[in-house]
Amino acid sequence: MTMAVGFLSLPTELICHILILLNPRDISRCARTCNIFWLAVRNSVHIQYKLEIYAQGLTSTGAATMNSTGVSKKILCSLKTLASLWRSDFHATTTFESVVAIAATEYIPFLPAIQDVKCGLWWSYSLDEDKFYIQDCGMNPTLSRTWFIDDVDRFLTTFDPLQDLMVVCSEHHHYVAVTDAEQDYRVCRVEFRLASSQCPHPSAACTSLECKHTFDALPGYYRAALSPPVICGDRVFILYYIENTADDCHPQPASGMFIQVINWRGGYVNRHFLCQLHICEIHLFYPVDEQKLVIIGPEGSIYLYTLQGLNGSPQCRIIYHLPKILHLSLYDPEIIFHGHPSLHGKAARPGLMPSYVPSLESQIMVLEFLLKAGTSILVIDIAIFSDMALRSDMLVDIPWSDWGPQYACYFPHHESYHISVFGSKMAYALPQDHIRDPGQTLEGLSSEGYFYVHIWDFNKRVIACSESVNDPDSPSLRICKSGQMIDSFGEDIFSSRAYIATVCRTPFPTAGSRIFLEQGRLTVTWARHDEISFRVISPTQTEVGPDLTE
Repeated sequence: MTMAVGFLSLPTELICHILILLNPRDISRCARTCNIFWLAVRNSVHIQYKLEIYAQGLTSTGAATMNSTGVSKKILCSLKTLASLWRSDFHATTTFESVVAIAATEYIPFLPAIQDVKCGLWWSYSLDEDKFYIQDCGMNPTLSRTWFIDDVDRFLTTFDPLQDLMVVCSEHHHYVAVTDAEQDYRVCRVEFRLASSQCPHPSAACTSLECKHTFDALPGYYRAALSPPVICGDRVFILYYIENTADDCHPQPASGMFIQVINWRGGYVNRHFLCQLHICEIHLFYPVDEQKLVIIGPEGSIYLYTLQGLNGSPQCRIIYHLPKILHLSLYDPEIIFHGHPSLHGKAARPGLMPSYVPSLESQIMVLEFLLKAGTSILVIDIAIFSDMALRSDMLVDIPWSDWGPQYACYFPHHESYHISVFGSKMAYALPQDHIRDPGQTLEGLSSEGYFYVHIWDFNKRVIACSESVNDPDSPSLRICKSGQMIDSFGEDIFSSRAYIATVCRTPFPTAGSRIFLEQGRLTVTWARHDEISFRVISPTQTEVGPDLTE
């Protein structure tokens, strides 16, 4: 016991130096023994970096090329290169350009509403035809495809390139006459296809599943209103509610919100009651991972649900309250989630995997609020939804003052500014090529002008390393804070979180444009008449310093 007390009385720096000599499992065990170890592990950037590499599965069994972190120097150098790409103001280097012909619509020159870039593949729907477009944004044109999706609502088809999975959801558009309780109703039929061939996915236990709902409503005519399916690893989530169609022009919601939880590999689906209708809308939903779900409530709250076991129902665990300024118009909200939940799961096409997929501790989720009271964005550290936050089975209410300053950043916003999120980074299209001050007056992007892509990184470990090894007066180091904001109630909206901001000095035309961020590349698209142009850019490579251990 005397030796233990003596060891714990050592300076924190020396304890960290001793702990980093251990393997990651032993470090984790030590962190659970006492508060001194826990704080040392928590506050050491080098230990946290080692644990994150271990969490990514990037450890190696070979001893010939290993350093003290247990990671090959080649992998470590690759990680450091990727971490340094967006660290200073840069010009764009074009690595790929292409054009895709797409059916002309009345919405041109604006891009289709449903589109995304994941793992280097762009996908979208034709707005006039039942076509699904997949375009490789690299040097492998064999991955590009155009598929006809017959008799399927285009908003109910989802693509996960990492698993080569296309989920096609056939919605039941017609109403059903309910004559008695316990009557079953087919909400939708979900098929699981290979996106590369449209054949049934070989990893799926069955080619399709029926999603059903059992009525408990009064006799009448009803139909289901569905969200698009969301893929997260082995699970597919579909939110819906039941409408009373007695008045075809103004159907009224008849019951609460429900969720279909589909295990597409296992071949089964479970329906669960989620919440009352006044809590959320079907588009205000975001899966953190296969077990945790987030929804936004109109009274200004974030509800965290967890799924209990394989077949258990969702349980609301924590309610995070937002700043009061975001309460005002949330009963008629337009809120957009930005993130990448589908990066979880078993990879069927590992060649598409980005070089580095961040762990939960270094991811962000961005909420874009387009409200009558004004537009804003809220950047939230996903670590707040980690398993460490779920310590009680009782429902917990957490006010903004207890979580916001530590885990979130609030910024004024304009709805014309484009946003894309990957890991801890956010790409933001702004009209100026300089870092703007907190609270700076915002103007919309000109339809005939240009925008500059800003890269904001909210990874605390990267920021801590930058603060400790770089010159704070260096013009290439842009560590910023969101600053103090005053809401309409006269209360402070303050965040102590820092972020690294850099700017791409190369301008891009705003008309019909969209941006998509991945780890070491940015895809910019433009719609012109009946075609979409692609440009994949990367920052100018900078010299990477010596390995961490050297």
